[in-house]
Amino acid sequence: MIIEAIDYSDKYNLVILTISGEDFSISYDLYNDLLLNIDDELSFDTYKVILADDEVNRAKNLALSKISYAQKTSFEVEKLLKENDFSADTIEKTIDFLNEYGILNDEIYVKSYVADKHNISRWSKNKIRYSLKSKKINEDLINIYLDQISDEDEYENAYNFAVKKARNDFSIENKQKVYRYLAGKGFDFDIINKVVGELFK
Repeated sequence: MIIEAIDYSDKYNLVILTISGEDFSISYDLYNDLLLNIDDELSFDTYKVILADDEVNRAKNLALSKISYAQKTSFEVEKLLKENDFSADTIEKTIDFLNEYGILNDEIYVKSYVADKHNISRWSKNKIRYSLKSKKINEDLINIYLDQISDEDEYENAYNFAVKKARNDFSIENKQKVYRYLAGKGFDFDIINKVVGELFK
């Protein structure tokens, strides 16, 4: 295995090695440690080190490209990398790298997610909780931000949904439909009973 070319990527801050017609991305630190030059013949052990570093850098770039579009949780990044067949060691190193530089932060994610879903989408607390738990977020962290949503806010969201669903039809049959509708959106039964009781007097 011969190094045929050595290039530099300023965009990714990596050294690009061409070995037997294939490109590999490695860190500058590793490049300097290995003292590589064009036309060097690589030992199998050195080649394995280059392969491992290349995989980690490809994983980092994939994760960063996805995070640039939308913030991700640690679980979501891990799932993404698994789906792209990265090794467990590479995934662990990539997650550690992202955490070290503050790129992954589940607390910031939860704070933003709860605010968006409550204030914009008007989701119930239970629906937000279920969604975050499906992303393997720590439940104590979820509770910190869901506890900041007052019962009054939860009632207001449920009431607004109920008014739209009722469409000025206050019959017994529609009352039951509205009740089921709010239950389907995850509102607590005490909130639903209060809303329905107020709307269908």
